[in-house]
Amino acid sequence: NNLPVTHILSSFLIFLDGCIDWSVDLKEYHVLAGEPVRVKCALFYSYIRTNYTMATNAKLRLIWYKNKGDAEEPIIFSGHRLSKEDDSIWFRSAEVEDNGFYTCVLRNSTYCMKVSMSMIVEESDEGKCFSSKIRYLEKAEITHSKMINCPDIEDYLFPYKQPQMTWYKECERVEWRSSITVNTTNIWIPETEEGDGGNYTCELKYGSRLVRRTTQLKVTALQTTQPPKVLFPPERQDTVIEITPGMPLSLDCKAFFGYSGENRRPIIYWMKGEKFVEELAGHIKESEVRILREHLGEKEVQLSLTFDAVEEADLANYTCYVENHIGKRSGSAILQKKDMYRLELAGGLGVILLLLGVLTALYKCYNLEIMLCYRRHFGSDETEDAILVIPFLSRTSSDEETFALEILPDVLEKHYGYKLFIPDRDLIPSSTYIEDLARSVEQSRRLIIVLTPEFVAKRGWSIFQIETRLHSMLVTGEIKVIMIECADLKNVINYQEVEALKHTIKVLSIIKWRGPKSNELSSKFWKQVVYEMPAKRRETLSRRQVHCQVFHSHVHTGTVCLSKITNLNISYQKKCYNNNNKCSFTFLMHKTDSICLPERIMKSFSIYSWVILSL
Repeated sequence: NNLPVTHILSSFLIFLDGCIDWSVDLKEYHVLAGEPVRVKCALFYSYIRTNYTMATNAKLRLIWYKNKGDAEEPIIFSGHRLSKEDDSIWFRSAEVEDNGFYTCVLRNSTYCMKVSMSMIVEESDEGKCFSSKIRYLEKAEITHSKMINCPDIEDYLFPYKQPQMTWYKECERVEWRSSITVNTTNIWIPETEEGDGGNYTCELKYGSRLVRRTTQLKVTALQTTQPPKVLFPPERQDTVIEITPGMPLSLDCKAFFGYSGENRRPIIYWMKGEKFVEELAGHIKESEVRILREHLGEKEVQLSLTFDAVEEADLANYTCYVENHIGKRSGSAILQKKDMYRLELAGGLGVILLLLGVLTALYKCYNLEIMLCYRRHFGSDETEDAILVIPFLSRTSSDEETFALEILPDVLEKHYGYKLFIPDRDLIPSSTYIEDLARSVEQSRRLIIVLTPEFVAKRGWSIFQIETRLHSMLVTGEIKVIMIECADLKNVINYQEVEALKHTIKVLSIIKWRGPKSNELSSKFWKQVVYEMPAKRRETLSRRQVHCQVFHSHVHTGTVCLSKITNLNISYQKKCYNNNNKCSFTFLMHKTDSICLPERIMKSFSIYSWVILSL
């Protein structure tokens, strides 16, 4: 009646009430809830040299128990969900409560042997076709070939019948790339890529049930053939670290470990000379190894050597060692006492550089405001020299017209106090118009030309090319020219001639007027204009200044005389009204004893107005 035993492991062999107990078999049964599973008695496959048929012929009985705590309860087979077939028990549809250990006992009146098997039943992860707790694991090095099999399905295959198998990746049907071969029970990947990692599920149809097995493929880098590399402190170079005694310190060692196998942990440690950290004073400790980055099994790790408070005795050479099964490398750091004088000097230089940087940034952002502020408080008053303004030719009601004829003169004269000479307003029409204009330009410190599309199209600037003296003044730089561009003029006819004129002007500033928003006194436009103008100090009006005197009369004879006017400095403004042919003249002048104006100035007008202003 005695059956031969293949092997006896004394450490696992237990005699209990005359029954040989082989404890728990190494094989575990994993199954998803709702799927079938066959649990086989391991005695016939690993422990005795016989099979179920021979055992029954020898009058041995096979009895099944389920372990509940320390007790074993006989299993009652209902035949509906759970049944006994030869050397196995079949679960038609496993449930979570079926988890546990199942013991099979082979015995008669004189012989007894038993072994237990473990079965784990898990629900699928939410939204998945598998449970991450009972996956199989496979690894493949990148660029190497890999075969993924559908494991533990032998009990569900019928002889001489092709199984109905479907493969999924991440629970979805996928379009496999051409180099991958998908067979019934396996997948062949000739050259593994990083994207091949993931969960592969094989689904086998078994009667009216489905049997699924999921394998997680983990793609790794190629097995390393080099020792780890110390990133900091650098290898073959001592790194000096200056510290202040009494202060805490964290000395970090960073290293790169190539892939050397799943079960090999990075080996990294600090030493002071020939002493390990464990041999040093209690205020020096090593931290836990931190994984900073990991990719395909390659890792960048960090180990910190911490000092609660650095002491004089701690000033020494510290070495970080890293090693794997290939070899060892190291990097060193030397702790030195910090030179406070050099620190203060470096700090002072740093503050100076920072201050210079801030001042440079402020100057770039507010250079106009700074220069205008300097000129306002320290610049010389140049406003005794007149400024000549040439507006454009049209008389439309556009924004450019309003700006050139009204806003620009008013702001410069009334707000900033400049004296402007405007030909349309201040020059008496005569046969000597060109000579008078040239003389006025000679007496001016700035020439302002307002460029608008119509002014450019009608070549209003051509006088500065035709009149020799005017052209010479622009070319030689005798007068500074300020061009105000009121629009994008690139597509305007004659613009190329204006560009040519710009190149001939020796001293030229160009300012962009960007529409009505530039009319605000706080806009950058006015700051640019005033910056290009002569310096002007604002002064308070004196009591000796004379109020306006307005005279109205009709023109009948040849001369009009005004008395008590001194220091003659005449300019006048002509403004005509097309409806009634009435014009007004405004004369700006200092006090003088008298002034007589020729009749030819007024002969074409029936009514005129004189406004005498003393500045």
